[in-house]
Amino acid sequence: MLWFDYGLPRAQYYFAQRREGTLLCHFRHRAHDDPFLYPGLQDITAWVDFTLLAEASRAAGFELAGFTTQAHFLAAAGIDQEMSRIAAGDDGTLARLANQARQLMLPGEMGERFKVMGWLRGVDMDLRGFSLVDLRHSL
Repeated sequence: MLWFDYGLPRAQYYFAQRREGTLLCHFRHRAHDDPFLYPGLQDITAWVDFTLLAEASRAAGFELAGFTTQAHFLAAAGIDQEMSRIAAGDDGTLARLANQARQLMLPGEMGERFKVMGWLRGVDMDLRGFSLVDLRHSL
């Protein structure tokens, strides 16, 4: 099982600068904090306490396979090779894919804000996406 979401380990989740919580709304590519502004038309999100998720998953019998940022997960999983395979030698397609990947991987975008957590149960295997950076110690 893989979890991809905005979030932090508990020690960082409850910092003073987040005393108002982590709720965020998106409407037409603009962020705001009023969940009642555009009911039914906007995306509403709140960050995950990944330590709490880890505790619940362990209690359900899962073994933690890894925890890292989305950028490190995608790099370790071989996003560059996959983009090259899809582009099949077309430089324009590769440039377009690289631009899309940039948003997924840049620190100021989704690269560090999104975390990835992997869980296994009844399977013994290494998940390649967690091979670059291991953040399990932060949980």
